Amino acid sequence: MALGKIDSKLTEDQTVLFLIDHLKLKGWNINSYCLGQQRGYDIVASKDEQKLFVEVKGARGNDNSPTKKRKYFDSGQIKDHFGKAIVKSLETINSHPNAKIAIAHPDDIDIRRVIGGITKQISKLGIIHYWVDSDKITIEDL
Repeated sequence: MALGKIDSKLTEDQTVLFLIDHLKLKGWNINSYCLGQQRGYDIVASKDEQKLFVEVKGARGNDNSPTKKRKYFDSGQIKDHFGKAIVKSLETINSHPNAKIAIAHPDDIDIRRVIGGITKQISKLGIIHYWVDSDKITIEDL
C-alpha cells in the first residue's frame, strides 16, 4: 500500500473529530468525547431530551499510540474492533435504554470490504451506524 494511501486512513481520533463536527451541524450538543487512550464513551451528545452515545473506531492507530504495531488495521483487527463496539453498544442499550446508540467507522475501502456487508444488520439491534469521511457522513439506521 502506498504511503499516501496509509496516511489518508483515518485514526479513531480523526473520526471522532469529524463526527463531532457533523453532529454539531445537526443540532447536537457534545457533552463529552474521548481522544487518544482515554477511557469512556467516545462521544456523548444530547439534543432536546435525547442522548446519543457513539463508539468510534479508526482505520489505523494514532501515530503516537504506545500500542501501535501496524501501519493500518488488518481484517482480523477490523472484525475484532467491530465486535467489541457491538458489545459495548449492547451494554449501553442496557444501561441507557432511552438513548440513541451508534457505532462509527471511517468510510474506508478496507473496512467496507471486511464489514460493509453486515453493518446494516446492527440496526436490528437498535444501533445506528455512521460511515465517516472528512467531507461526508453516511448514516445507516433503523
